[in-house]
Amino acid sequence: MTAASAPEITGTSTADQSKKANLSFVLRSISFSHYNEKARWALDYYKVPYVEYRSLPICHIFSMFNHRAKERPTTGGGTKFVTPHLTATPLNESAQASAPIEAIILNNSTKIMQFLSNQYAASPKTMDDATAEAAPMNLYTDDEATATKILSLEERFDKMIGPHIRRYLYYELLLKSPSSVGRSMGQHENAGPLQVLIWTLFFPLIRWILVNFLHINDVSAMRSKDILKREFEQISRVLESGPPGPAYLIGNQFTAADLTLASLGGLVVGVNEEDGYGAWIPKKDNLRPEAVAFCNELKATTAGQHIVECYKLHRGSKAPGSRYGFSLFSLW
Repeated sequence: MTAASAPEITGTSTADQSKKANLSFVLRSISFSHYNEKARWALDYYKVPYVEYRSLPICHIFSMFNHRAKERPTTGGGTKFVTPHLTATPLNESAQASAPIEAIILNNSTKIMQFLSNQYAASPKTMDDATAEAAPMNLYTDDEATATKILSLEERFDKMIGPHIRRYLYYELLLKSPSSVGRSMGQHENAGPLQVLIWTLFFPLIRWILVNFLHINDVSAMRSKDILKREFEQISRVLESGPPGPAYLIGNQFTAADLTLASLGGLVVGVNEEDGYGAWIPKKDNLRPEAVAFCNELKATTAGQHIVECYKLHRGSKAPGSRYGFSLFSLW
């Protein structure tokens, strides 16, 4: 992940429905990536229609070549071909406009969520029932001190939950499961037919590249497993020590911290497309028994149950007008 330099768009925290009509969104993603799920969830949460161009790992290099970042991510060992990549294009409603309108480009899931919250969130100070139905609450709240706490948790989850779930699940899916399980990740509308063909035919090579690039092996996977266990224990203590009422990470409101935890941690507790995850992923029952037991162990924690509840209560569905996009004569 990396932050793109993009112009900051100011606006009131009260949602203005006309703003949605003035921006056209395109999301470029690695379909089953949990960081991309975070961006998808933010778009769906704010009921923003968008076109999603899905790619598979390695194939995404070709998809993102003309949309690559200027610099490599500073964390996570990523490349310039980073996803999620969101383009927000202002729609020129004036035929007399004298200057072209530049698109806003964001290729960091946190920046994407902040941008959407700034544009489309309802203000809790002015919100009435009609506004609440039209626009969800601000995922960062209107309180600066609370927003700082939310961002701190979000950053921790991005660094401590996201990379280690990716490494551990790739270890199980690519190295410890039958090849048929890994090959299935490229199917089920996770990408265009040409990418599916490439993923299927060259899966052994793609697997080798991913395993080596992400340093996936027995030692690193067990380290990630231990870190995840400690993180879930710590998050559970935070949830259990919260104020009376609905259990959320900060206060009694669903925030960006909860969304980040749920989107990044959902796969390791068995969340799948049927639960609202935005892409198809093999169910945990396809993993070896040791991995299933570990996933069930995490799911049984307070943090794991919180993730499941967040999907039930807050994941929602795509806004009308959202669709998948394809290129190369609808093959890619």
